[in-house]
Amino acid sequence: MDKKASEERPEPLAPAAVITGATRGIGRALANEFGKGGHTLLLVARDESGLAKTASEITAEYGVRVQYVACDLSVAEGCDRVEDALRDYGLYAESLVNNAAIMMAGFFQDQGREDLLRIIDLNVRAVVDLTRRFLPDMLTRDSGGVLNVASVEGFMPVPYQATYAATKACMISLSRALAYEVMGTNVRVCAVTPGPIETEMHASAGAENSYYVQYYPVMTPEKIAEAAYKRFIRGNWVITEGWVNRITAFGVRFLPGIMHIPAAGWFFRVRDAEGNPQMPKPLRKPKL
Repeated sequence: MDKKASEERPEPLAPAAVITGATRGIGRALANEFGKGGHTLLLVARDESGLAKTASEITAEYGVRVQYVACDLSVAEGCDRVEDALRDYGLYAESLVNNAAIMMAGFFQDQGREDLLRIIDLNVRAVVDLTRRFLPDMLTRDSGGVLNVASVEGFMPVPYQATYAATKACMISLSRALAYEVMGTNVRVCAVTPGPIETEMHASAGAENSYYVQYYPVMTPEKIAEAAYKRFIRGNWVITEGWVNRITAFGVRFLPGIMHIPAAGWFFRVRDAEGNPQMPKPLRKPKL
């Protein structure tokens, strides 16, 4: 073979698991599980120092190659950077874990319009964008998969977390539809639907005193990640761990909205440290 032609031939791309929101919570725990499984990783989050620390720890623990890219997936350019990073590192997305998400709690009218749109951009638009970028090549290779981290909230309307729950409902619906579309191939599309998790997410959303945090069984990120990884590899369409979560997901299919929506409203109402329900802010006079 001509030496020059050999030198110009690009090295074959290596498979990697792309994990978004990978520096904490379920994303961090899933990065551990994929690392333990021997996967090369591309970690994605906004916190570059957190990414570097996470990458170093996983490499030291499991001896796998870990790369990372710091970007904001709530804007289209963030998804471009993920694709660019894969190419720069000589990788391709064998698996995609859509975990990055934002939650807000409280009365819908009290939440900023830009904040609500950012939830939709990160929780839905980025999921569709990244999945569309990488799923076609998975099908061409006839291997790989997409794991969408949704929520048990996605099975029902949730007052006081209306937008967040709606985005998770979209993730579940998208995952189930795509799982059917890829049926008969070696590509899998799955959604994991955890209940409350021991993370800072609820406090950051302003829901740390809501009854669902106080009374609903709370699971560790490590436990849900372990179950999600194993069942993702097996190709389960929807992964719901914990008997209370399973009962919730099953029960809301048969209970009329007049029953389960008020129940969800009671559990998810934002409260102060004494348990008093918070009231909406005074309404402003409409613009003429």
